[in-house]
Amino acid sequence: MVLDFAKVAKKGILTFYISSSMLVIYSENISSRIDYVFDLVFKQEFEIEYSLTSDRNVFNAPQAEKINYASARNSETEFFIKSAPLLFESFIEKKEIPVSEKFETKVLFSNDGSCDLGFDVFSAIFYMVSRYEEYLPFTPDAHGRYKASDSLAFRYHFLEIPIVNIWLSILRKTLQKKFPALSFKSSTFKTILTYDIDVAYKYRGRSIGRMVGAMGKDLLKWNWKNLIQRKLTILHLRKDPWDIYDYLSETITKNKLDSTFFFLLADKSKHDRNLDWQREVMKKLVQKIQTFSETGIHPSYQSSQVPEKILVEKQRLEELGGRKINKSRQHFLRFTLPDTYDALLQAGITEDYSMGFPAMHGFRAGTCTPFYFYNLKEEKATKLKIFPVTFMEGTFISINKPDDALQEMLKMIDAVKNVGGTFISIWHNHTVSDTSEYKAWRHVHEQVIREILQCRSS
Repeated sequence: MVLDFAKVAKKGILTFYISSSMLVIYSENISSRIDYVFDLVFKQEFEIEYSLTSDRNVFNAPQAEKINYASARNSETEFFIKSAPLLFESFIEKKEIPVSEKFETKVLFSNDGSCDLGFDVFSAIFYMVSRYEEYLPFTPDAHGRYKASDSLAFRYHFLEIPIVNIWLSILRKTLQKKFPALSFKSSTFKTILTYDIDVAYKYRGRSIGRMVGAMGKDLLKWNWKNLIQRKLTILHLRKDPWDIYDYLSETITKNKLDSTFFFLLADKSKHDRNLDWQREVMKKLVQKIQTFSETGIHPSYQSSQVPEKILVEKQRLEELGGRKINKSRQHFLRFTLPDTYDALLQAGITEDYSMGFPAMHGFRAGTCTPFYFYNLKEEKATKLKIFPVTFMEGTFISINKPDDALQEMLKMIDAVKNVGGTFISIWHNHTVSDTSEYKAWRHVHEQVIREILQCRSS
């Protein structure tokens, strides 16, 4: 339905006068946070045209579907959600977030029975996707990262649940019951396989000095197997053990899978051990990957402290591949809010795939659906689209046996499928190699792909 309305500034608040609309929402005040979360829910998730007003006269005009987001109910015909203070604030402070259980799931900002939902779903969604708690003082891990164990989701046992998607489903069902004429977009299960290329090859691509030094270490450690493999690879008598790109190309192409490869092209440091980005072998690899997959930059460990490096490293990838790059994922999933995301935007990045915890699988922002980053420090929505990670294989490798890890991974796929979300997994080229060390994990990778295909066809 086409909207016909004029924006009128009234006491610094935008009021919308509507002649025709499918959904009218009243809020006592209109803030940047309210604009952001209502757009996320109604435009991006539900694809429902809505108009927002803080004028009671406009809201009380004859309309079929109304949502009253306020401190008290206005009429019995409206859908009433009792508002918490969060979305009307313009500051960040430590809060005790009320957590309870309704609709057989955990909810935030619960309130009394006068509300049609029993909790402020908009404040709950905003708190999770804005990563409000990560702006507060915290004790970082060894790499300066916010710890999963400090999160509300971990402490209240819903980290492994796409809780925001579940809240959206609850809101959808209750709205449909109240207003049967409303038409909602259906959610479709999607998948994106992503691969971090930290070190492209185990033996190839080194300078003569590094090759000689590595062979010397093999001799000192009496590591004859490694020495022989290294020599055979250098002499082109054997394929590099981590050269799995033909295998991935065939798998991705044959099964028509969406994928993105993220390349680490950093200056050498303790935690950035990638091959020299200027070597011909890297140029050929990037161009090969681009024939069957999307590519993105893997900003270095150092980029969290020196954000200028993001643009430099992005430009290196653009030089190698001959195309513009707009996707990224931070090395070590190391980022701070909002500084790292601001730096990504300044570097021309519009899609980031870092939103996941390195030490635990689950839903860091509570959702498995891409969303736009809201900068709490500046109180504004941005154009950086966040693609939440479901799990990283390294999380499991350090603590699980392959068979146990697979079962957990399959559970996570089901959790995403059940809410029509986007499943995003992180793998590394060496963990899906056919080496004896990782052969079992290659099998896990293949089983995950098999499950994805079954979900897609069902």
